[in-house]
Amino acid sequence: MLHHQKSEDPAAIAGLMKLLKQPASQTVRSESMTWLVPGNSSPIWSRRLRYNLEGRPRHQSDTRWREFDVEIENRLWSMWGGLHPRATWFDSKVRGRQSLGCYVVACCAASIFRRLGDWTSKLLDAIVVNGDKYYRASVEYSQRWDQNLGPDEMSCRWSWWPSGVYSAPASSSMSLLEALSYFFTRFQWGILECQERRLAFGFSSSHDGGYFLYDCSEWDKPIFPDGMGASYLLRARQLMVLLYCMVVTLNLRCKKVGFRLYNVDMVRLPSRNGSSSSGARKDNEVSEAKPT
Repeated sequence: MLHHQKSEDPAAIAGLMKLLKQPASQTVRSESMTWLVPGNSSPIWSRRLRYNLEGRPRHQSDTRWREFDVEIENRLWSMWGGLHPRATWFDSKVRGRQSLGCYVVACCAASIFRRLGDWTSKLLDAIVVNGDKYYRASVEYSQRWDQNLGPDEMSCRWSWWPSGVYSAPASSSMSLLEALSYFFTRFQWGILECQERRLAFGFSSSHDGGYFLYDCSEWDKPIFPDGMGASYLLRARQLMVLLYCMVVTLNLRCKKVGFRLYNVDMVRLPSRNGSSSSGARKDNEVSEAKPT
């Protein structure tokens, strides 16, 4: 059931809109704890909210762009799948633990479907299905059925620099903004890990591209109605908007919490005719990452 959007302080909304709509900021040099929503509120893209941040009703033609919901016009979009790693038809041996596999496969999908405007809800579900397959294959390879696999065991390479969320620009550790800025000078897709929470993210310079955040771990409040969950994708045009979405999703209430950024080494399956994969694949033909 969708809920009406709670009334917020107009000044706070104005400040948030100013932050999200500004170009690459010369004044904001680090993420801020002030971006977090109050404990009894929901992120602006929550499915529990009937209206987007600009007060326009969801599920209307004028608040849709292709298969995305418009959260902030020309700034932020959301797309929603229908499948969660906790779905009962997944193998009970790994059910609910295979999110990391989904994040790796999401990066693989981004390397193929570089135009984010071409993504669909069906593709998001295919990522979860193939992520489950990849995670189970990795578990079978390692024979560690009773433990959760980590990024180092699933084709991910840790970026080495010391980092802490909300770190001051002059401190010895990188803030999330500084780390992302440096990461994107070297890589396009990766996984953020912070306090056992993970998110896939990336950037595409192609037409209809931009920054994206992929999450398949959320269940129930504050994103979904009671007893529900699914994967979803947030698309942003600016790094600051991606950063804001990460901060709100992590919801860290203390400073200098350590995090890691991983680059994903991807291995694509050949297409049916034996050639390398291309953007012409169908949604349910997402390349599967191979366990290393």
